[in-house]
Amino acid sequence: MVQVEIPAVALALEQSRNKLSAAARTGVVLRVRRGAYCAPGDLRVDGRPSPPREERMKALARAAALHVQLRAEHVFSHSTAALLHGCLVWATPKKTHLYQRYRPSGHAADDVARHSWTLAPEEVDVAAGLPVTSLARTVVDCARTMHPLEALVIADSALALGLDRAVLTEILDARAGHRGKQRARLVIELAESGSQSAWETWVRYELLRAGLPRPTTQLPVRTDLGTFHTDLGYERWALGIEFDGRVKYRPDGVRPGHDPAREYMAEKNRADAIRRAGITVERASAADKSDVAAMIARFARHLPPEIVAAARNDPRLPPVWRR
Repeated sequence: MVQVEIPAVALALEQSRNKLSAAARTGVVLRVRRGAYCAPGDLRVDGRPSPPREERMKALARAAALHVQLRAEHVFSHSTAALLHGCLVWATPKKTHLYQRYRPSGHAADDVARHSWTLAPEEVDVAAGLPVTSLARTVVDCARTMHPLEALVIADSALALGLDRAVLTEILDARAGHRGKQRARLVIELAESGSQSAWETWVRYELLRAGLPRPTTQLPVRTDLGTFHTDLGYERWALGIEFDGRVKYRPDGVRPGHDPAREYMAEKNRADAIRRAGITVERASAADKSDVAAMIARFARHLPPEIVAAARNDPRLPPVWRR
C-alpha cells in the first residue's frame, strides 16, 4: 500500500477568515478551495517547484478540506479516490469526486462532482485517512466514465499495487446497467502491472490504438552487465522502447543528492549493453505527443512489413488530447 501524503490544510471555519484572506493575498498561503488554504511549500518537493506534484497535492488538499467541511455522509470516488489510493493519473482532476446519499442543492460548489450512492459496504475503504471507494471499485468507476487512456493509467497503477484483474471483472459484471461496460472491459483487459509511469502507459496506448501488436511491459534483456528491462518492447523482433523523462537528468531530480552526470553515464552503459545483446532501442518523449504518427512510424520500421500493413486504428481507442 502506498503512503499518500496530504498537505496540511487551514480552514476558515477554524481560524480568522480575514487573516487567511490577507495571507493569501501576500502569497503566504494558497487557496485550494472555498474556505481552505495551504502553505505553498507544502505542495512542493523539498521546496522546489514541480507543477505536476503541486497540482496533485492541491487535489489531495481539496479532498481533505471537503471531508471536514461536509456534514453529509460521503465517500471519495473516481479519480479523487485513485489519488488517495496512491495511483498514477494522466491528468490531475480539477473536481473532487465523491458519492453522497442525498441530492445536492442548486447552490452546491462547482468544484465537486457528486455521484449517487450505489456502494455496497465492501466497496468502501479508508485511504490516507479519508473514506474512499475500494481500489477495485475505483478502477471500475474510472474505466466506465473516463477517457480510456486516463482510465488505463489508473488501472495499470492499481495492478502494480497488487490488485487482481479478476476482481475488477467480477465487480464490473455485478454492476447494474450497461453504461460504459464495454469500454471498462477493454481497459481492464489492456491493463498491465509493468507500466511504471503515465507516459509509459501513453506510449503503449498509442501502439495499441495504431493497431500494432500488444507490447511487453518491462521487457527483460540479458546482457554482459546483467539483466536490464526496457519500458516496453517486442522480444520476437528484438525491439525495446524507452520513454525518456527529463527528471532523472536534473540535479536532485529523482531524490535529494541525485547526480544527473552519474545517471547519464549509468544510462549510457546500460544502453550500450542492451545494444550488444542485439536489441535495438527506440526512444519516446513527451515531445512526441505533437506528432504521434511519426513516433509510431519509428517503432514500426523495426516490425515485419506484413504486420505493419495489416495494422488498423482501433476505433475503441479514441485520440488523446494534449496533456
